[in-house]
Amino acid sequence: MAQAQVSEPASIRQIFFEDWKLGKTDSFMTYWVPMSYKIGVVYLLAIYFGQKLMSYRKPFQLDNTLAVWNFLFSLFSGIAAYKLVPELVSVFRKDGFVASYCDNAEYYTDPSTGFWGWAFVMSKAPELGDTMFLVLRKKPVIFMHWYHHVLTFIYAQITYSEHQAWARWSLALNLIVHTVMYFYFGIRALKINTPRPVAKFITTIQIVQFVISCYIFGHLVFIKSYDLVPGCQVSWNVLSIGGLMYLSYLYLFAEFFYKAYIKKGGRAKAE
Repeated sequence: MAQAQVSEPASIRQIFFEDWKLGKTDSFMTYWVPMSYKIGVVYLLAIYFGQKLMSYRKPFQLDNTLAVWNFLFSLFSGIAAYKLVPELVSVFRKDGFVASYCDNAEYYTDPSTGFWGWAFVMSKAPELGDTMFLVLRKKPVIFMHWYHHVLTFIYAQITYSEHQAWARWSLALNLIVHTVMYFYFGIRALKINTPRPVAKFITTIQIVQFVISCYIFGHLVFIKSYDLVPGCQVSWNVLSIGGLMYLSYLYLFAEFFYKAYIKKGGRAKAE
C-alpha cells in the first residue's frame, strides 16, 4: 500500500517571488493560522515580562525609530488601500451592498486583491510591535490597546484562510483608517504639534469603522439565520467571533472617546 504524501507548506519566498496563486497562500495559511495563536500568547507574555524588566531601567529614547515605524505602516496601508478599495467600490456599484459582503467573487483568486489581502493579514504580525514601543518607552499599555491588537491579529488570519466575503469590507475600512492613523502617530513621534481636533478625528473614524462593521455583521446574522442569500460566503464561527469582537471594539473606543474628549474635554495622548 503506497504511503500518502504529505505536501509541504508554501514558503514566504514562493509567495512573494513566484507567480502568486491562491493555492500557495492557502497552503501557507494552514500552518500559519495555528502559529498565530502561539504568537498571540508570546505577545501577551512579552508585554508582561517586558514591563517587569523595564521597571528596573530608564525608558529607551526611540522617537525617531518610532516615527519611521509609523510612517512605514502608513505607507503600506495607503498602497494596500489603493489596491483593494477600488475592487470594493466596483462590486458595490455593480452587484449591490449585500453582495459586497456575501459574495467573495474573485477577491481571493485575483492576483492583485488576493495578494494584497494576504499582505494585509500578514502585516498584523509586525503590527504587534506597536506595543513593544510602548513597553520599551515605559508608556502605559492599556487594556484596549493590547486586546485590540492581539484579537485583530488572530481574527485576520482566520478570516482570510476561510475566504470570507466580509473581509472585503474589513480590509478596506482598516487600511483607510490606518493610513491616516499611522501618519498621525509618525508626526506625533517627531514631536510636531498638531491641531487639537486631529486626535479626536482619528478616534472618530475608528468608531465609524466599527459601527459599519457591526451593522454588516448584524445583517449577516439575519441573512444566515433565515438563509436569505443562499451561498452567502461567511461561516458561523467567523460571524460569531467577529460580531462579538467588533461590538467590544465599539464599546471600548466609544468609552475612550467619551473619557478623552467629552468628559475631560482634552486630547488623548497619541500612545
